[in-house]
Amino acid sequence: MKRVFLFLSLIFSFGCTLTSCAKAGDNTVRQAMQAYGSGQYETALQFFTQALNEDTNYSDEILYTFIANVYANQGEYEKAIEAQKKSLELRADYRGYVTLGMLCHLIKNDEDSAKAYRNAIALDEKKGEAYASLGALYLGQENAKEALPLLEKAGELEPNIAVIQANLAVAYAMSGDREKSNEALFRARELKCENIEQFEDKIDEISAQAEKSR
Repeated sequence: MKRVFLFLSLIFSFGCTLTSCAKAGDNTVRQAMQAYGSGQYETALQFFTQALNEDTNYSDEILYTFIANVYANQGEYEKAIEAQKKSLELRADYRGYVTLGMLCHLIKNDEDSAKAYRNAIALDEKKGEAYASLGALYLGQENAKEALPLLEKAGELEPNIAVIQANLAVAYAMSGDREKSNEALFRARELKCENIEQFEDKIDEISAQAEKSR
C-alpha cells in the first residue's frame, strides 16, 4: 500500500544517554515503531495506544500524531482525523494543522480543510506550505479569486517549490493573465515539476474556453 504520509523520525533528543534518561514506556514506543516499519499496523496502533497510559519521554500530542499517521497510511482517514484533532487539542502546531487539512481534503471535507490551513497560517505566517495548500484547494474548486493571492504568497515564501509555480500558472490562466501564467509555467519547468503535462493541459483547456467565449 502506498504510504500517504511520511512517518515521523523518532529519536531521543534529550541531551543524555538512553540508559540515563529512558523511561519504562519508551520500549513500548520502540516496539510500535518496529511494528510500523514492518507493516504491522494494527500491532503498531496497539503499542502506541498502550504508550498513552505509560510513562514515556514522548508527549501525548506526539503519540496521537503517530497514531494519526498509522491510520492515514492504512487509508482510515476518519480515524486519522480524530487522532490528529486530539493531538492539536493538547498542543497547537503548524505541521499538525497542515496534516489535518490534508486529511480533511482526502475525505472531501474542504470546509474543515480550509479551516485547518488557516489555523496553520495563523500560527506561522512565514511558512509557505499552508498558503500553498489552501491556494491549491481553492484552485481545485475553480476559485481563482481566492486561490491566486494565497499562491502568490506561497511563491514569495517558497520560490523554489515547483508545484507552487505550476499552480500559480493555472491560477493566472484562470484570471486571464496569460503572460504571468507563461512565466510561472516556465519556472515550474525549470524546477522540474512532476506531472507538468497535467498543468499544461489544464492551461490549454482554460485558454480554449476563453477563445470560445470571445
